[in-house]
Amino acid sequence: MRSICIPLVVAGCTASAEEVRPPADQLFFPTGAAVSPDDNFLFVANANSELRYDSGSISVINLNTVESYVNDWETSGTYPDGCTPDPDRRETLQCPEAFFLLPEASARVGNFATDIAVQDTGGGTLRLIVPTRGDPSVAWLDWDGQKLYCSSGEGFALCDEAHRLSYIGNDPDLGYMPDEPFDAFADSAGQFAIITHLTSGAVTLIDSPVGSNAVIADVVSGLFLPDPLTGLRGSTGVAGRLPNQPNDIVYIGSRNEDRVQMITIGRPVNGSRPYIIPGNYFFLNLVGAAAGGSSDSRSIAFSPTGDRMYLINRRPPSVQIYDTSLGATGFPKNVGLGATDVCRQASTLAVLDTGEGERAYVTCFQDGQLYIVDPRGLGSVEDIVLVGRGPYSVVAAPSRKRVYVTNFLEDTVAVIDVSPTSTRYNRVVLRIGDVRPL
Repeated sequence: MRSICIPLVVAGCTASAEEVRPPADQLFFPTGAAVSPDDNFLFVANANSELRYDSGSISVINLNTVESYVNDWETSGTYPDGCTPDPDRRETLQCPEAFFLLPEASARVGNFATDIAVQDTGGGTLRLIVPTRGDPSVAWLDWDGQKLYCSSGEGFALCDEAHRLSYIGNDPDLGYMPDEPFDAFADSAGQFAIITHLTSGAVTLIDSPVGSNAVIADVVSGLFLPDPLTGLRGSTGVAGRLPNQPNDIVYIGSRNEDRVQMITIGRPVNGSRPYIIPGNYFFLNLVGAAAGGSSDSRSIAFSPTGDRMYLINRRPPSVQIYDTSLGATGFPKNVGLGATDVCRQASTLAVLDTGEGERAYVTCFQDGQLYIVDPRGLGSVEDIVLVGRGPYSVVAAPSRKRVYVTNFLEDTVAVIDVSPTSTRYNRVVLRIGDVRPL
């Protein structure tokens, strides 16, 4: 029964649990996103940044349904009732998110989720790793191919304590996870995840064995030194060079230093918890001051072969490209290849081979744009696409030749056609969700 608040009563009126429960069929302040390895599902983190509800959530979008709508729209211009062409950009169709969301598949997490990393656990099952700033904690959710699970509750349940990690080894006496979890990377072969922390320079290791509970296994503090003038420090973008092969090397960027730190994961023979092994590092000297160097890295991505690394910097605003192929000694070369200017306040990037070579897709939160970078030569901006207000996360579905962007400030997801043979190449063909008014 819906609770009723009588204005003449002096005491405050408390909303019922049902009234503050987030909607399962809506997007609200979407941030992180991830595509399933089979390109059939898009997972979206709803950050609940206005704290209108009692929690955030992870929504599941059926990309087969998305593809059906896009194909009809692109080939014949047809669309179902409830959808409308964008009056300002006639190549774009706008549809309510309820047409594509799987509400029975969703789950609730903490507030202010920042990212989603996907670990392939085999047989069509997955594990999602979701850092949330509100606790702070890291949620882990298992996907069985149809539904997300992170508690014993039925329906649109909130992740239970076992699925929201805050303490090393789940033991408060061993220490807390640092504040401001930021970026996440999951390694399917190594069965672990790495979480960076924006304001501390720390890095957290999540041990995530298939068939068992995830647990915080290790935290390395001070991986990056504070800025000598401002005192700021932080670890930011993180990615593995080859996350589907054993003994992966993980690359981590910094908020304040002009270098990339490499780590590997050690596993004791006695079966005790794994741990982080800091390794080599290299400096970002392709662009910057006269002496070289650039800082405030925000996102890292690799080509599918691991031979090329793409990195966003904010100071100066650029995408930098490095040769990370193996040298004569079997170690990555980590040699700069080129760089190109991009927008200020870039947030994330994704890399996709469109059929005419790789492209890097960069979200520009401040400008509402997606920069598309061609890495050939020294690198250049191929196109700039208007995608919506506050674009945050960008992810790609290689087999579909689609790129998806979460628009944080308007509660939508933009679908961009990146097939070079399409008449709507590098254009938003579908906007999922009702645009939140200004």
